[in-house]
Amino acid sequence: MKKLSTGINGFGRFGLHLLKYWLERSEDANFKIDFINDDFLSQNKLLDIIKNDKYVTFNKYKIKLISKNYLSILKPSGESFKIQITNSTPDDIQWLGKPDIFLECSGKRTVSKENEQLIKGNTKLIVISATSWDIPKTLVYGFNHNDYSKDDKQVSYGSCTVNAYVPLANYMYKKYKYTNSDVNVVHNVAEHKLEDTLIRKFCTLEKSAQQFFNHLNDNNFIVNYTVVPYTGVSMIDFRFHIPDGINIDDFLEEFSNEITVGSLKGLYGMNETDIGPEVHNCTTFSTVFIKENIKVVGDSLYMHGYFDTENSVNRYYDLVNFIAEKN
Repeated sequence: MKKLSTGINGFGRFGLHLLKYWLERSEDANFKIDFINDDFLSQNKLLDIIKNDKYVTFNKYKIKLISKNYLSILKPSGESFKIQITNSTPDDIQWLGKPDIFLECSGKRTVSKENEQLIKGNTKLIVISATSWDIPKTLVYGFNHNDYSKDDKQVSYGSCTVNAYVPLANYMYKKYKYTNSDVNVVHNVAEHKLEDTLIRKFCTLEKSAQQFFNHLNDNNFIVNYTVVPYTGVSMIDFRFHIPDGINIDDFLEEFSNEITVGSLKGLYGMNETDIGPEVHNCTTFSTVFIKENIKVVGDSLYMHGYFDTENSVNRYYDLVNFIAEKN
């Protein structure tokens, strides 16, 4: 099977998680990572981050720099990779036009016009790892990823909160026809951005969800988004108002089945009890729910969960892998 070539631009938390996630699945992946660029990180600093990050570990791989511009990676299975790494502004990357797909993971280039010059040579598609308001199409894996077309030039995967909410909200509306919903997010920050304060911010999910669903608007949907001085796994809680009422035991049985063998399989997980956030570091699930904390109060269903924000890269990987398969 021919694997499509990809190149990553931006090696922050998201790019680092993507490299790790792909390495763990490289044998079955429909794409390969041939290039990495970061406009701030030198090749040596990039290698240092890979070897010494506290949360994303590459201990089982033998990784070194060769010829200064290439990353050599050897897996325990014997599979090996040679990845060209560069330290340039995106418009000046020397490997532009070589990969089939440009993986824009910097979080900064979210305006369609800014990326047009990146589509050249072999590169036919840019997949953006952040919310964009003017990229023609946002594809959320497990919700509308089948809307991908070979004619697409730029697509967004949404965001960590978009991927955590949208497939769940779609299931809940089809099943229970909720009339209003809200989301409460307690979000971590990167270590170098730590501040000794809480900050309330706008969350792109508040606008994005209304673009996906006609039944949501400013009057029946809100996102409370708080950034905390903490670097670990984040928390996300959902509420759905169901006017016809809902039986908690019936819901738990049906929802457990849906995430095990149904439409939400692989997207969400559920633990019986709450044993804290850090056990969910690098989870493959968009949200891990705590069964004992799922409750019905009046006509509202409350669902409490954890999500590893940077490792929402798992849905980004799923989307890129799906696109690669279709090409």
